[in-house]
Parts: sequence; C-alpha cells; structure tokens
Amino acid sequence: MKKTIITLLILASLGFGAYRYYPVVFSKKEVKQTAMTMPVDVVEVKQKDFYPSLSFVSKIEAKDKVQVRARVTGFLTKRLFTEGDYVKEGQLLFEIEKDQFVASVNSAEADLAKAQANEENAVAQFKRAKDLFKSKDLSQATLDQRQAEYSTAKAVVKQASANLDIAKLNLNYTDVVAPISGRIGTAAYSVGALIGPDSGSLATIVSTNPMYAVFSVSENQLLQMKDFWQLEGEEHIQISFVFDDGKIYNQAGRMNFVDIALDEHMNTMKMRVSFENPENQLIAGQYGRVEMRFTDPQKAILLPSDLIMRDLVGAYVYVVNANNIIEQRRIEKGLDLADGETIVLSGLSIGDKVLASHLQMAPRLAKSPVKPVVVETENNTQKTEEKE
Repeated sequence: MKKTIITLLILASLGFGAYRYYPVVFSKKEVKQTAMTMPVDVVEVKQKDFYPSLSFVSKIEAKDKVQVRARVTGFLTKRLFTEGDYVKEGQLLFEIEKDQFVASVNSAEADLAKAQANEENAVAQFKRAKDLFKSKDLSQATLDQRQAEYSTAKAVVKQASANLDIAKLNLNYTDVVAPISGRIGTAAYSVGALIGPDSGSLATIVSTNPMYAVFSVSENQLLQMKDFWQLEGEEHIQISFVFDDGKIYNQAGRMNFVDIALDEHMNTMKMRVSFENPENQLIAGQYGRVEMRFTDPQKAILLPSDLIMRDLVGAYVYVVNANNIIEQRRIEKGLDLADGETIVLSGLSIGDKVLASHLQMAPRLAKSPVKPVVVETENNTQKTEEKE
C-alpha cells in the first residue's frame, strides 16, 4: 500500500513538472510564430506634387505709433478731434492759449527794430570815423572803437532776429497738429488743463496703412527658410496672414525686414511682413499666423513627420525591405512643412516601404519577417496611434 502511494506521488510530481515546462515552451514558440507573421502598416514612398509652406505665429503692429506732446506751456483751450477717429497729417488737434505767445512775438519784433536802428547808427558812425581817420582828424583808437561798436550792433541784430524766430515758433507750437496720419486714441487732458513739455502724451496716433506682421524665427526655422527661398525665389512665394478664426486676410504680404542677428537670449531672429490695410481690417496688437506658400507645385519625396526619428547621428526611418525584414535607414531631411509632412532629400527611393506602425517595437522586430500592409499617407498618424 505504501509503495503504491509513493508511486502515485512520484507520477503526480512528474506530471506537474511536465505541465509547467511544456506550456512555457509553447508560449515562446507562439510568440516567435506571431512575430514572423505580424502585419505592420507601411507607407509606400512616392514622389509627389506639393505646395511647400511655412507658418509662424505673428503679431500685427502699426508702421508708425506717435505720442502727441505739447512743446510749450499753457492752458488747453480747444480739443478739435473725436477720440478714435482717423486724423490726417497736419490736422489741428489741440490749441493752447496764445495771448502770452503773441505778446512775446510783439516784444521780439520791437527788440529787433531797436537793434536794427542801432546798427544803422553804428554803420554811419563807423563810415564817418574812417573818413576822419584818412584826413588825420581822428585817432586810430577812436576808429577801432567805432568799428567795435558797429560789429556789436550787427551781433545784436542777429540775436534779436533769432529771438523773434523763437517767439514765432512758440506761437506756432500753440497749435498742436497731427505728426502722422492714422487713428487717434483718447485725449489725456481736458480743455482748461495746464499742459507743457513735461505733461507727457496728450494722445497717441497709430498709423493704419500699411500694417506689419512681426514674428520671431528660431535658428532651425531660419535654416529651413533659407532652403525655402532658394527653391524657386521670392517671386514664386505667396505670403498670407491668417486670423485666429482661420480666415485668410484678402491682401498678400511682402517681406519687409529681417533682423541683422539672432537675439542673444532667445536665439531667435525677428522678421516683419508688410500688408496693405485699406479697409482697416488689421488692428495693432492682433495675433494670427504668417503663412508662406509656393504658388507653383514642387516635386519631392514626402513623409509624415512623425515617422522620422532622430538620434545623435541624425535622422532615420524604419523600412521593410524586399525580404519583408524591418531595417533602419538613414535619411537626409529637408523642410518640415506646415501640413505635418517632411521633405526627404536622400536615403529613400521610390517604392520603398516605410514603417508606419509599431515604431516603438521596431528595434525588437528587426531581422524578423513581417507582413507589410500599405496605407494612405493621410491616415498614417491615426493608424500609428491605434497600433501603438
């Protein structure tokens, strides 16, 4: 009986060991078999017609923004504009009390007349002195004195004339006019206030046509833009402004300014595009995007940007070769386009199959046969996410 029990226990142990061992072997074999036949999404490399484009977040700024200031001190007697209206260059905006400035002009005119009379007398005295000196009826010292008096009188006339000019300027400054054309903001002072050069801005005028879209470009984007301009030239590129709601402004822009160096702190370069603004649709401070797009189609190999990876060596993709084996392929990248695709300059040929799913598993699947399934380019992103 004992022997029978011992025998049964031994057989049970062997059976349990076999049960543990064989499923493990089978699981590994099953995983290997699954890997050999795993279907993967691939994109077939083609040369395509496309319209290259670049997009940058930008801010609308006015070409000119001027603070209107008083140049003389006095009481504000008139405000001759409506806040928020369009004003023209030279238009009268404010008037400062004129009485004291008119009096200053009158006084300066009187001083000039007096100086001119003294000059006439000094001229006559000097001529008389020269005649007397020739007849030896006047000493050299007296002649020199008359000449000095004549020179002094001439200088006084110049000084009086300059004082009159200043008085007239100050009188003119009592009329505060618009230095530029544009929309004028709120008035900082009311009629009756005492204003002067230290009063700060009386109002601000912002020009409305043209308007500038200003944006900053990173060093990498700058290199892309250089390639972009060199493809066909600026005359084949359309520059547009896109509002926050996606609508495209109806006027084309042109590159107006490129800064001379990268900003030391941000490592970006400031650029500016000019847009005509006849209907005042563009407003200073408005945000949107500047888009640069070719007017003529270009031909290139394009891949979805999310299929391209980088390491310390450079850019690469995974391809499924003719033997249905996944392998790494080094490529040279071109422009990253606004629609999520990247130009591939070299490393791929037409007909190559680029892996579009299981990208994280690709190193582990390398050298194992797979089943490539060609998918459309526009669905790659969605399919990749589903597969992962």
